[in-house]
Amino acid sequence: MVQVNKTFKERLIDFTFYCRERQFVLGPQETRDAFEIAERGYLLDRKLFQYSLKAIFCKRKEHFDRFDEMFDRFWSRYYEDKLEQRKTALKQPKKDPDTATVIFLGAQFQIPRPPEQKQEAKQTVGANESIRLRMTDFSKVEVTDRERLEELAEELFHQMSMRFKRRLENANKGAIDIRRTVRHGIDKGGLLLDLAHKKKRKEKRKVVFILDVSGSMDTYSYYLLRYVLVLKKYFKSLEFFTFSTQLTHVTPLLRANNEQRILKQIGKEVHSWSSGTKIGESLTEFLSVYGSKFLSQKHIVVILSDGLETGSVVQLREAVRTIRRRCKTLVWLNPLKGMKGYRPIQKGIVNVMPHLDAFESAHNLDSLLKLEKVLMDV
Repeated sequence: MVQVNKTFKERLIDFTFYCRERQFVLGPQETRDAFEIAERGYLLDRKLFQYSLKAIFCKRKEHFDRFDEMFDRFWSRYYEDKLEQRKTALKQPKKDPDTATVIFLGAQFQIPRPPEQKQEAKQTVGANESIRLRMTDFSKVEVTDRERLEELAEELFHQMSMRFKRRLENANKGAIDIRRTVRHGIDKGGLLLDLAHKKKRKEKRKVVFILDVSGSMDTYSYYLLRYVLVLKKYFKSLEFFTFSTQLTHVTPLLRANNEQRILKQIGKEVHSWSSGTKIGESLTEFLSVYGSKFLSQKHIVVILSDGLETGSVVQLREAVRTIRRRCKTLVWLNPLKGMKGYRPIQKGIVNVMPHLDAFESAHNLDSLLKLEKVLMDV
């Protein structure tokens, strides 16, 4: 049996916290099982360890769909740094006099005993760091912050997805059915424990995302793409297009469950990524090729672009006006709006503004999370 060192134990505990924060239901038994497979040597084989934890931690389909990506994101650096060291049995470290024995979900391990002041300061710094990253413009993120921003985006988008799920479930509950409630209560000794509702099905909206992936929009498009991947399961129909000098229908590439695989596939298939911008031509192509299929009074259309048109402004205006007439709601997201002192004076934006239902920013995580309200309230 392999002796698991303190560092690895702490890492496994952190991973348990990481999963619990993302709605995984983990109790004492799952934690003990995770430590047991580590002590049996499964951790020496990354794939075996991954699949074993997946079998223990995942109880719902949504957990299985997300686990591989979460495992890779959390454990990659650890395995790169520690793989050689773990090929031999690790000796159990001596107890430090400044440590405490803690029982966490049924598992006993040694951790340092930091002063309460240091612990509180660490929590405050972590909270401030998250706020800073939420407010940071995507185009200005430092290289050292990118990994943390990725983790924060994944966490916040998942929380948002759970709110979407609850809203849809609540929206499908109609008014209380008094007769059925009383009838059910009779069977339970007259106690009205369960409220019966009249059936009310709120039809899911259909949404179309059209993303500008030209050079100036590259970073912003990437994060909105991550946002779209979360939303796709909560709309009856979600269509996704990219454009710069040409339009690409990307929806078929979203069918894979693994997010990293989707991103790599899009990188291969979307050849116009980071090139020039012809917004009017691309939207006109969308109308002529896909408009009859993906535009109706049940559709929300979201366009992400800075509006820096290099083609015909007249063509852009006519395309936007037509889209607005044929859909329920038209939203334009412009990252430039998040800049201090921004004024919508670009010719492209000036011409489309009268035809929009909403003109919002999309320059940081906070602005993307606010889009949730726009999509759910229409």
